[in-house]
Amino acid sequence: MEMNKQKPSKAVRNYIRFSLLLLVFPLIYQGIWFFITTKESLSYFEKVQLLMSYFPASMRDPYAITLIFFGMSLMAAFLSFSGYLKSSKSKARYVTIFICCLATLLSALFGFTLL
Repeated sequence: MEMNKQKPSKAVRNYIRFSLLLLVFPLIYQGIWFFITTKESLSYFEKVQLLMSYFPASMRDPYAITLIFFGMSLMAAFLSFSGYLKSSKSKARYVTIFICCLATLLSALFGFTLL
């Protein structure tokens, strides 16, 4: 007796892919920031300058970068939740819920940074 393993629908897989793609840069940004904050010999302003040195000169506005990453995280949360609503398989639902929670936490982190 052969078990019929069905993949999640193409739409759900695309929701997962796009939401993961949108989370790549915000996660890298947070990873760099956490690495920089471990250097206790630097002042806060030196840490921000060091973080901004990873970006091209035309993009070195911390507020604009935070706003962009906030939007990317929010869009990833929306896309993954849409994937959750459209999925019928439990594995796909767990993956989309995990991505949605991660994106929501990142959105909250960026949102509080904007205050």
